[in-house]
Amino acid sequence: MNAPVLSAIVMTPDTWHTMRRTLAALRGQTLRHSIELVLVGPSLEALDVPEAEIAGFAQVRKTAAPPSPRILGESSAAGVRSASAALVVFTEDHCFPEPGWAEALVKFHADGNWAGVEPTFINGNPDSVASKVQFLVEYAHSAPGEAKGEAPFIAGHNSCYRRDALLHYDRDGGLADWLEVEFLMHQDMGRRGLRLGRSAEARTHHYNCSRVGATLSFSWVFPRVFAAHRARRLGPVQRLKLALTWPLIAPLRFQRIWPLAWRLYGTAAALRLSPLLLANLMVSAASEGAGYVLGAGRHPELAFGLEFHRDRFFRSGDRFPDVEA
Repeated sequence: MNAPVLSAIVMTPDTWHTMRRTLAALRGQTLRHSIELVLVGPSLEALDVPEAEIAGFAQVRKTAAPPSPRILGESSAAGVRSASAALVVFTEDHCFPEPGWAEALVKFHADGNWAGVEPTFINGNPDSVASKVQFLVEYAHSAPGEAKGEAPFIAGHNSCYRRDALLHYDRDGGLADWLEVEFLMHQDMGRRGLRLGRSAEARTHHYNCSRVGATLSFSWVFPRVFAAHRARRLGPVQRLKLALTWPLIAPLRFQRIWPLAWRLYGTAAALRLSPLLLANLMVSAASEGAGYVLGAGRHPELAFGLEFHRDRFFRSGDRFPDVEA
């Protein structure tokens, strides 16, 4: 048995069937025999995966995440604690890496100078305005053609970290809190002098909501979680300032994101998607403002539910890649 060089954390909220497409993409990796699968689910019974689905990997570990509250950070942290490789990478059930993805991530990490590295993201279902907008808001900085190398932050839910860099945040059992909003962890890593990077060679295809209502729902749920976590690390004056200035967030973000839309889609398409992009950013800003004042509420659990079974939010005609029955 090969000693794993990379632990891939694969999560499900229900049964192993939710993982099938992600497992298929991992089986296609050039580095397959050096990858450890870390399967995380609500129970060990839910992770009773047929051998054919997990054959050929260095090893397979299974862990049951804490059942309550059902938040993404808890499942992610459980996977990190169970992993044995020096590098861990998070996966999603709607993001499918190309065959050289794992090998390229390991290569980028080879000099040991990076705490975390993200892949290059490609929009898996780019035909709708809603999908284009969601991809812009979440991953435009990581698209092909954007600057690679060192970066101030990397993508959440899909990046590859040194395991020891993550376990630093678990000294008091707090890793789940940091992994719930990875951007805040990236900021802290930067303050501590740790480096983050973006790989051009590691490529993955991310599938987005293609229905307008679903895209706006995402923009209402996730920013409140971010703001609540951020607020806990700030003083009362800073929290009040952010709560009062939330109306400025949308125009400032639009100013930053629109040039990315122009580079990624061209002028005509960027103009067509601008109304939904602005609406998305306004909803997001209002949600963030609420988070500074009201806290997260039930939004972490809502976010956990929205993260899986992305095809619920596809318009007619969009579909995931097929996998063999």
